[in-house]
Order: sequence, then C-alpha cells, then structure tokens
Amino acid sequence: MDKVARRVELLKLEGLGFSQAEVVNELSQKLSCSKRVLYKDFESREVWQPTLQSVLEPKAVLFKVINRYEQIYRQASLRFLSSSNELARMAALNIMLKTNSLMCETAVLPEVLGRLKELEDKASKGVFVP
Repeated sequence: MDKVARRVELLKLEGLGFSQAEVVNELSQKLSCSKRVLYKDFESREVWQPTLQSVLEPKAVLFKVINRYEQIYRQASLRFLSSSNELARMAALNIMLKTNSLMCETAVLPEVLGRLKELEDKASKGVFVP
C-alpha cells in the first residue's frame, strides 16, 4: 500500500473514533509496516493532511461537510420511518434535529467569517465600526 492510501486509512480509523495507539496497532498489522512509520505520519500530519483532504480549498471542505451531514440526516430519517421502536424513533428525530442545525450553521459560517475578516481589516486601519 502506498503512502497516500496508508494515510487515508489512518484518517478513516481516527475519524471512526479509534485512539492513536489503536490506529497504529491496527494499521501496522493490516499493512505490514512499522509502527514508527505510522507515528511519523501522525507527527507530520499538519503537512500532508490539508493537501490530502483538500483543506487548501475551503469550498471543497464546506461541500464535504454538508454532504456528510446530509448523509447522516438521510440515515436518521430512514431509521425514523422504518423503526417500530419508539425510543429508536425519538433518537432518530434527535439526530435529524441536530444534523439540521449543524447544516445550517455550516452554511452560514463562511459568511460570518467573511464579515469578521472585513471588520478586522477595518479595525486594523483605524476605522470605527459600530
């Protein structure tokens, strides 16, 4: 397995909630590579992760996040419609509500950050902004 695939797998396992030690143990066995290589990947992630995940282009990240929230919402909606268990239905509704809220926040966040940047620029120039 090449370096990129190894690092993608590392991020995937970490995203699933595995600790760093668990990720290293799992991947060292699965990929037959040394644990040191994997620890080095963790240590240098600030260099390779933005490139790997297209963080250099904020719109791409925004679309990824929105897509993931949409998928979570759809899965929860499916569980709500197909479950006969009342507690499962309530949990699905809760997830749908939280996901909807997060999607709205994510969609509005770039605009808010843009406004903050404008205000910072004006403030640095000595312009009073009420």
